[in-house]
Amino acid sequence: MSDFGSRSAKLFRVLQMQAGVSRRKALDLVLSGEVTVDGAVAADPFVVLDPDAATRLALRGHPLSLDAREPRVYRFHKPAGVLCSHDDPHCGNTVGRILRAEGFVGYTWVGRLDQDAEGLLLLSNDGTLVQALSHPRYEVRKTYRVWLAEIRSERELENGLRAMERGIEDEGETLRILDGRIEGRPPHVVVSLAEGRKHEVKRLFSHRGFAVTRLLRVAVGPIELGDLAPGAAERLPLSDEQALLGTARELVGGPGAELEGDFLNDNR
Repeated sequence: MSDFGSRSAKLFRVLQMQAGVSRRKALDLVLSGEVTVDGAVAADPFVVLDPDAATRLALRGHPLSLDAREPRVYRFHKPAGVLCSHDDPHCGNTVGRILRAEGFVGYTWVGRLDQDAEGLLLLSNDGTLVQALSHPRYEVRKTYRVWLAEIRSERELENGLRAMERGIEDEGETLRILDGRIEGRPPHVVVSLAEGRKHEVKRLFSHRGFAVTRLLRVAVGPIELGDLAPGAAERLPLSDEQALLGTARELVGGPGAELEGDFLNDNR
């Protein structure tokens, strides 16, 4: 259990580190009976795990290693029709089930995409990275290509994009894009955002009278989707991975920083 240094560690803290979840989520997972230690359901999230003991730890039946963990980051191309959820009683086609089938235990994704949306998700077993790229306070740029049912005129669309840059009030929230432009023939739109509120892209265009027919996320921060095929996952080149992890620690406050947000929460 050398990943936690020479001292013992409380169970919830080990879960934070090994499953990439927040303190609150780690506590909830233990209290809901989803964590076992040496085959027995753990009842106390504050129990201290002895780093010298041969302890077996599992989350939802999936073993978590107590060896030194190597932080990793993958690109994943979420296909349309796949739900950004770990498990859902009404939908069998979820990102969580795909990840488990591919051996990604202890991983979660940056942000979420609507079920009918597609494109780039970043997968990681490092909670600090997930927090840094997901939390709105860090204003990480996410870029999308947007296809619309009808473009009556490009001038009208350009005016709409400039209004979106200034900000649009919708359902008590101010929604805005960082920038937007029209590309291609037939034309579609490329927009960048830094917040990622629920259904934000669709709401912005709907407010201006445009219906979104296809939404493709093509970048999260400096990482691009590129030509990655739908359903495929690919580890980042080591230089990109290390740069991203280093930036995340600078933003959040170091590798020992307390994690916020519920990174296994299906409703974020």
